[in-house]
Amino acid sequence: MTGAADADDRPTPEDLQAWHVLRPLLDEGGYLPWDTGAMRPAGLVLVCNEIMYANATSVVECGSGASTIVLARLLRRRGAGALTAVEHDEAWAARVRDLLHREQLDAVATVLHAPLTGEPAWYDNTVLEGALPAAVDLLVVDGPPAFEPQDAHRRLPALTFFEPRLADDATVFLDDVDRAGERDVLARWEDTTAWRFEVAARTGVARGRRRR
Repeated sequence: MTGAADADDRPTPEDLQAWHVLRPLLDEGGYLPWDTGAMRPAGLVLVCNEIMYANATSVVECGSGASTIVLARLLRRRGAGALTAVEHDEAWAARVRDLLHREQLDAVATVLHAPLTGEPAWYDNTVLEGALPAAVDLLVVDGPPAFEPQDAHRRLPALTFFEPRLADDATVFLDDVDRAGERDVLARWEDTTAWRFEVAARTGVARGRRRR
């Protein structure tokens, strides 16, 4: 997924354990490019677990990259489910599509190019409206890129935009919650919506569900 690395890129024990858990999916295809902007392995394991435990079949990912390939491989192994990844960078979207195509994952995962507009910069809603699934079981918010101080709240519109599409029992993950901007986004979401989030220590992600 697109984004910048946290200040400390050293793998945690949780990340090292996650590499072992993810190994079957990592070994399934060819070489998978993985840079410091990708979701941490420990966070990705939590997303994979949610797909398996909650039987999520409609997954949307804001941002695309290594995690897109891993999640698509998991959905194909299950034999059920589809993934839509939203990407603002047209060249990067084409690159991820090519990786999916090489592994014949096109039927499982789609990369949707949606440029950024407005302030804070968010994906072009006119592109998203007709291209996203009507019901979403699992939303992973790891885009748009928000690592620069002036872009710290770019992900704030995500919950408001997707709320009408989220199933009653849907789960939302926000990545990069070690950063102050994402922490502020979480606080605002909890102040203004019925969603409540739990930060998973040393994974880089927070998991949220609607308050009952």
